[in-house]
Amino acid sequence: MKEKENSSPLSFKELPVGFEFSPTSYELSEPTVAKYLEAVDESADFLALGMIPPLAIAACAMTALAQSFTVPPGSIHASQEFEFLKLVPIGSRVSCGGKIGQKLARGNLNLIVLQINVLDESGEPVLSGKATIAAPN
Repeated sequence: MKEKENSSPLSFKELPVGFEFSPTSYELSEPTVAKYLEAVDESADFLALGMIPPLAIAACAMTALAQSFTVPPGSIHASQEFEFLKLVPIGSRVSCGGKIGQKLARGNLNLIVLQINVLDESGEPVLSGKATIAAPN
């Protein structure tokens, strides 16, 4: 899926608010979509529709961004809020980008909010949203 290799991922704590991740381009091929469907226990019949499940796009976007930084053991994906703006055909190439929208410290937890955007091959928005990761101190 991922074509661009990040040299050395930054640690979770090194990322300042406003840090922008380098865009990552990837193809959502039929085998990739089939693996996603298997992982979420959804019927492969979905492939006949010819469209990528919107949450598969979100999962790939999160994976692409998460490869840019490291989090300590015990970290969790605490929440997400996505707006899916258009359907994307299987086999399409999309570009994922994002930035650090917010960082908070709450007791023994550090929270980081990722703002995520995905564009299709023509540069039109496909997905917009945010995800929060919680990590222990």
